[in-house]
Amino acid sequence: MAGHYTETTDWQGAGWAFAVWTAHFTALWGASSAFPGDPAARWIALAATVVALAALIWLWRLRAARRARGAGRHVTPLAIGMAGVAVLFGALPALVG
Repeated sequence: MAGHYTETTDWQGAGWAFAVWTAHFTALWGASSAFPGDPAARWIALAATVVALAALIWLWRLRAARRARGAGRHVTPLAIGMAGVAVLFGALPALVG
C-alpha cells in the first residue's frame, strides 16, 4: 500500500459527546425512578445537568485545540451541539416539573 492515510474526522470527540448525553439521560432516569416526586430527584437532575454541560464545554475546548492541529471541523461541533440541546431538553421536565 502506497502513501499514508490520515483520518481527519474526529469521530472520537463525537462519540464522547453522545456518551455524555447518554450518561446524563441515565442519571436523570435513574433519579426519577429511585425518587419519584421527591425533591432529591430534582437536585440530582440539576447536578447531573451541570456536570454534563461542563463536560460538553470541556469537549468543545478540546476540539478547538485539535482543530488547531488540523483535525476535522464538522462532525464534533455538530455532535456537541446536539448533545447540549438534548441535555437541556432532557433536564427541562425534571427541573420544571
